[in-house]
Amino acid sequence: MRRTRSVCFVLGLVVPLVLVVHAVAQPASPAVGSQATYRWTSSVSQPVTVLVQQRDAGGRVTWSAVEERASPPPIFMTYAVVRGDAKSYTLQIVTHEQPDGPPLSVTQVTVDRASGKALRSVISRPKGLIDTPESGLRPMREAGVPQGTREQISVPAGTFAALRGAVQGAQVWVSDQVPVLGLVKGVWPSGTLELVRSAPTGATDLLASK
Repeated sequence: MRRTRSVCFVLGLVVPLVLVVHAVAQPASPAVGSQATYRWTSSVSQPVTVLVQQRDAGGRVTWSAVEERASPPPIFMTYAVVRGDAKSYTLQIVTHEQPDGPPLSVTQVTVDRASGKALRSVISRPKGLIDTPESGLRPMREAGVPQGTREQISVPAGTFAALRGAVQGAQVWVSDQVPVLGLVKGVWPSGTLELVRSAPTGATDLLASK
């Protein structure tokens, strides 16, 4: 009997798992137009449905579904500063299945420059913008990594001189040369976030017409 397996993943957005890092120094003020794309690789397995094809000696095909556990595929997230004035800036978070793929979700958080607190957080839905709970994500700087150790770290975007330290339960590598978040790499119990590419300009406001 021949068996053929087909795995069906249900893509779960893992953004809430990584939006828990706060800078502990003076709030950073990233430049409008800056952007950085990261790859999130989950270390947490999830239930998946596996379709098993069976063919008997007479050539008759039957299918059965079984449940197994497997890690979801990586997801990509682009963080960008798309608007700003003297008092606040808007941090845009876009998720993709591939770095240049169409958006899966678009979230924008308006952040007070002085305090680092969120003034508003919205996510785009088919019926328009929906208010969402405040996100804990904030840009980090080397000065905000307590008792950090200077070292070289390699990620898909290249090799960086960064400060390694523990921040809010995560192991992070932070460099002031990385726009927007300042984050080169972060390791959480639930997965790893690595810088894929970044640019000081060129970010597009995807909710400008909403």
